[in-house]
Amino acid sequence: MPPSTPNPRKRGAAAMPISGPERKRAKLQDARTIAVQNTEQALKTGELDVPAFIKSREFEIEALQNAMKASKESSNKRAFQIVPRDMRRRTASHNVKRVPKRLRPRATREMQSDNTPTVSARRRRPSGWLRFRKETARKLQTMAKKKDITAHISAKISRSRRTENVLRQPPRAQTKFRKRQKHKTWLPTHVWHAKRAKMIVRWRFAVAETPTDKSYRVAHRASGMRGCIAWDESYFSTIMLRGKERDVKEVMKALCPRDGNLMSSKVIAGTRASDTFIYRAGRYPLDLIAPVKVIWCVPEDPEAPQEERIRKLLIRVHPSAFLELWEELLPTAKPLKVTVEDLRFEIGSIEITGPDATNSLLAVLNPFDATDGDSPSGIWKNLRGLTNPSFLPLGACLSFDVIDPRLRDPPRLPEDKRKFEEVQETIFRVTSTWSIDRTQPPSSLFSREARAVAVKSQSSQKKINKRKGEAVPGEYPSPLPTDPRIPIVLLATRRSSAEKGVSGAIGSWTILLPWKWVQPVWYGIVHSGSSVKFGGLDESRQINYENSNRHFPDDFPGTKAGIVEELRKGVERKEWWDKRPKGKKVVWGSVNIGNKKGEVGDGFVCDWAYLLKGKKIDTTQGNDSIELSTDTIESTEDIAPTGTTAFMSSTESTGATISMPAVESNVSIEKSEHPQKMMSSMDIDKPPPNLPVVSLSTPTLFTGTTTTTAISPPKPTPQQTHPWTIPSSMIRYILAVPNSPLPKPLATLHPKILSAGVFSIKLVLPQRSTPMPRTRIYSLPTNNPTLKAKWKAVMSRKSQGKRPGKATELPDVPDEEDLIGFVTTGDFNLKEGRGTGVGALSWQKVFGRREKLGEVVEKACIVRDVGSGIGRLAYWEVID
Repeated sequence: MPPSTPNPRKRGAAAMPISGPERKRAKLQDARTIAVQNTEQALKTGELDVPAFIKSREFEIEALQNAMKASKESSNKRAFQIVPRDMRRRTASHNVKRVPKRLRPRATREMQSDNTPTVSARRRRPSGWLRFRKETARKLQTMAKKKDITAHISAKISRSRRTENVLRQPPRAQTKFRKRQKHKTWLPTHVWHAKRAKMIVRWRFAVAETPTDKSYRVAHRASGMRGCIAWDESYFSTIMLRGKERDVKEVMKALCPRDGNLMSSKVIAGTRASDTFIYRAGRYPLDLIAPVKVIWCVPEDPEAPQEERIRKLLIRVHPSAFLELWEELLPTAKPLKVTVEDLRFEIGSIEITGPDATNSLLAVLNPFDATDGDSPSGIWKNLRGLTNPSFLPLGACLSFDVIDPRLRDPPRLPEDKRKFEEVQETIFRVTSTWSIDRTQPPSSLFSREARAVAVKSQSSQKKINKRKGEAVPGEYPSPLPTDPRIPIVLLATRRSSAEKGVSGAIGSWTILLPWKWVQPVWYGIVHSGSSVKFGGLDESRQINYENSNRHFPDDFPGTKAGIVEELRKGVERKEWWDKRPKGKKVVWGSVNIGNKKGEVGDGFVCDWAYLLKGKKIDTTQGNDSIELSTDTIESTEDIAPTGTTAFMSSTESTGATISMPAVESNVSIEKSEHPQKMMSSMDIDKPPPNLPVVSLSTPTLFTGTTTTTAISPPKPTPQQTHPWTIPSSMIRYILAVPNSPLPKPLATLHPKILSAGVFSIKLVLPQRSTPMPRTRIYSLPTNNPTLKAKWKAVMSRKSQGKRPGKATELPDVPDEEDLIGFVTTGDFNLKEGRGTGVGALSWQKVFGRREKLGEVVEKACIVRDVGSGIGRLAYWEVID
């Protein structure tokens, strides 16, 4: 019986899966196979049949041509596939204008060959909304031609030219973008970032959160291995103080610690910048506001008496702490007749880091006066080949004027024919002498008139293109007397690495320049080479985390900005948790932690109120305390959205009294002579009207004033307080000299105030594990000797080079009374190749439970991820 033919309707046996390379190889092999025809028909009788022979040869020649064409096309790619992956669109576009110009003819031919429908913007009918916008714009243009309405309205508005002691309003946006900036402000590079990154609204600015492409490993490589990464940090706030030198010094001494380099001679001379912390006046080490960067201007009149000459100073601060600093500066500076000027929207900034950062800036920032020698512009040109700005002197600062970067677009460095040894020798000579300490001139960036002239003389892109078109091919346009002089200040920032055996972190360059010139300089930087990447807030936090540096405000739980940031994150986590299905979200009450059930504290935040419970702040050091009743606090139940505050409230008790240190009487914004004018100019910092506005009048350790935020705070309880940050230098001193008494600022504090202090640490996990944000940190068990012995055995196995064991073999987690802190930032550290974390520990839990200060502090700890019951061994060390 003949075998039955298979039924085509039935599914046969499953074939072996073919991998991608095998499928590609089979495709190429089939394309390169040439069909041939037998020639026996042309030689049947021994004679050549010419027509049959020619016909067979014709078939073979045609098959050869088809095989050559198929082989060529099988390995080819479409035009849009040749574009680098980071430059491609999200999908393959049918518009040839979406590919580079050099590939457009090829893309057109490909579309015509396979009958791909092309799209033309001229033939495309606009949608209803777009058609309405075009008609409205056409009508507005017609009206503007008939009568200049804008100029007529602007003439009626009385604009005060006063800028001192008044908050600045954001710049007036373009007409077509004005509605989209009603409750936020765009950065100068917003349109460029909006096409390439995820944008979010933070601190009343639209900022880039992270690029749309994968960027975690890219940012790591660009910041330390090859290339460079840049950020537009124009959202940072800049404040200028102006007054007599002795008065400006008094203001800074009242706000900053005296153990730093803020008052060094080079910093005051204006040749170096200083990174320091700023506090409320007279409250050091309590009431930390934020880390700041301070830049003095070189004296304009060096012949005048040193203490009587007028000096200028810039303070660069994060926008989350700007209002708090502004309210502190005004009453502190007014009695000393020091003027305070808000330079937001007046001075922008760009930060760039990586091995190629210096060369990228050299290609873009060309000094206006091309002079050689020891001047800042001459030193700047000699830094070619510098791969790490940290090699420069601490706080290095260069100020000079540059030309319009659009005149030299695309920016390219001339060929350097020097040998590597000569380049390194030049850099070593420049950094060792650093003649800028003697030749630094006063920066034009401190002058309002110079900034205004630089902005007003900015040429349009049309004029720039015309000048480039009239120039000799291959050469740049000739300079004109009317070309603008762009004042800039270059700051070299060091990044320290706390890990032993790891190479020092690559520093960064910070460019301060007029707000309107940020966009042209940014375009020049990103076009200076293919190795230039850009980052957002996530990448900035990642770079600081990899170098064991704190990121403000995320890793500063002892500041008001850090608390508001943690509350904001808690609201987002709670909303995300509510949307999850019941079977796919963590049930906090069912978490098994040792012999108990339930998460310790609030699982959505780093619950410092739970950790510091029972620490009622009551100072008895005089009449410098005030009583605040929680009855006066505005209820938020009717205002806050459902599910945003309930999880943050530890108890429901009300009517309690919380005693806290008072702010000094001369540090209150309400006591200034112009409170109404100041508050009216703060409209930019109010939240949008579509968000619930809650008065954040929770009693805190830092202040008794009220700030406004769009996040509902937790209800205060009798035991609830907020932490304050203890300087890391004091913790290092205590750890290095355990038998010595407390440092003077800590020794004078009341014990209950000291018990609310926290200090920053870095966590290192010896085994394969990664701490995440909100991870709980425990000390070794204090009331359970058996459990402590088990964890000591784990430590001994690790010291012998053995693995600590599987998760199921590890001892139980200590009880909640051994909780000592939280991890604020944690992930897998690509620089160290293991999981690390940045967090904070409680002073009371680490130092306060010892019988005497001379005891050695145990740096071993146990970490447990939030929502998990498994603890792992870790070690902590103090960081700045």
